[in-house]
Amino acid sequence: MFAFLLTLPFISNANISIKTASGTDKEIKIENALNKLIDEYDIKKWLYTSKVLVNEKARVPHSHPVLTMNTARPYLESDIRVLSTFLHEQFHWHVVLNGKGSIDEFRGAIKREFPVVEYKRPMGSGDEGGTLTHLIVCYLEYRAMASLIGEREARALLESNPYYTWIYKTILNQDNHSKLDKLVKALNLTIFNQDKNVKRI
Repeated sequence: MFAFLLTLPFISNANISIKTASGTDKEIKIENALNKLIDEYDIKKWLYTSKVLVNEKARVPHSHPVLTMNTARPYLESDIRVLSTFLHEQFHWHVVLNGKGSIDEFRGAIKREFPVVEYKRPMGSGDEGGTLTHLIVCYLEYRAMASLIGEREARALLESNPYYTWIYKTILNQDNHSKLDKLVKALNLTIFNQDKNVKRI
């Protein structure tokens, strides 16, 4: 999607670099959780960036410029929530590296299927464009988590999030799944049976 990004061979999933900002106890706990989760669950195919930072001072987890996890209480108390959020941020990288079209074309395709968007927080991400992108990212997060921990557990987990409430309600609505599946395919963002040429950095 963004031509200026340099894509390199994804060396080895075992060589993913997880660093802490300050080495605090909370940061180390999240770092250890991530390492355990990567070993425990079959998620190597969903690692699109190999650089991860754990930063206690980060307000929220985010994907760019470096995938960053914070140490908020929900993550310290639940490894499964760490896993879900980590994959969410990885899927942001998938969108950037492998998504089809310009950002306007990408969001335009989503808006044609979902013309009415609730973007104000906590329902959305704060703006329409970001909320449109999150419809795809959160749907990929849901599909991945359902495959890892089961449909019921994944649904319960995402329904409990206090943020992106309209987004999660929309992507968990089975009536929307055919539209979302069509978008994922059209936008080159399949996460199952991925093409061997999928870009990673």
